[in-house]
Amino acid sequence: MSVRTEPVPVETLLGRPQYAGDLGEAAAWLAGRRVLVTGAAGSVGTPLSRVLAGLDLGALALVDHHEYSLFGLERLVGPATSTRSYELLDVRDTRRLTRLVQRLRPEVIIHLAAAKHVPYGERFPEGVVEANVLATAALIEAATSVGTRAFVYPSSDKSVDPPSLYGATKRLGEALVQKRAAQAGTDDRWVVARFVNIVGTRGSVIETFSQQVLDGAPLSVTDERMTRYWISMNEALWLVLQAGGRGRSGTVFMPDCGAAIPVLETARRLAAWHRPSEDPYPVHIVGVRPGERLDEVLLSRNETAGPSPATGVLAVSTRRPDTALDQVHDTVERLRRLVRLGNGRSVRQVAMASAGALQ
Repeated sequence: MSVRTEPVPVETLLGRPQYAGDLGEAAAWLAGRRVLVTGAAGSVGTPLSRVLAGLDLGALALVDHHEYSLFGLERLVGPATSTRSYELLDVRDTRRLTRLVQRLRPEVIIHLAAAKHVPYGERFPEGVVEANVLATAALIEAATSVGTRAFVYPSSDKSVDPPSLYGATKRLGEALVQKRAAQAGTDDRWVVARFVNIVGTRGSVIETFSQQVLDGAPLSVTDERMTRYWISMNEALWLVLQAGGRGRSGTVFMPDCGAAIPVLETARRLAAWHRPSEDPYPVHIVGVRPGERLDEVLLSRNETAGPSPATGVLAVSTRRPDTALDQVHDTVERLRRLVRLGNGRSVRQVAMASAGALQ
């Protein structure tokens, strides 16, 4: 039986055309500026770094904690120059992170670095809080001290009414950015780009399904009722660049991603592409994992989405009172103490309760 090994076309998985425009044009607002990207060698960071490296920036600092990935990024993008540097740094090392920001004095920060594996967040609560909340708070503080003008924080639809600790940490990150935005200048842009699932990210279900089909193994679907929203990698980059370049400070932006797709349908599309002669392809239902839910939610009870200045991007407005953000820094300090004590159960309880109050 023939097996097609080339990747599935993105439009086949999305079930719709991509909407992303010219990424170079979307990034033109960065020209001449000093830019710092955390998580630069990750799934989204790598293609973003390639876009940014093609611009005439004042400086570009590409930060990642994974040695081999950063090495690969340097080979892909090009060697360090007087205006482009590679920084091997874990954002959880907040002292080094602060020193780096103080040395580089970036005008723009795109903060992609995060712990994103939902089941691992449930198993290792201190780690996900340290990476996603404490590091973000430290980076915002450092950026504020050097006068950073634009800060783009990629979040997740899992931050909405989160059933998982990962989602709770992303909601807290959103709140930290919005709290800072309320104190920033009128020309500053402290914004949130709320992702949904991205085709092409490492460790995604699409990567898992593709490998299973290529190996001839059954597809391991968690639940046949489960649905997910999807965007392409170019759409994710478009969202980040448009949010940073055209967004009003404090705003959450999200993709106009269309209808949710059943996970079982995504699996079948992959199987039909790689092994078209094997229909139906075998599927094994494995059950929902800790922290997962059957259907993703894009907006909380206090949120509505409307048009933005950019095609394919929605701006989220909230009826949540401004005072809801007043306790976010106290929450960060509580979490910092609990992480230091290694009290994972309390870390999770505090983060989940605080994120719930921020909906």
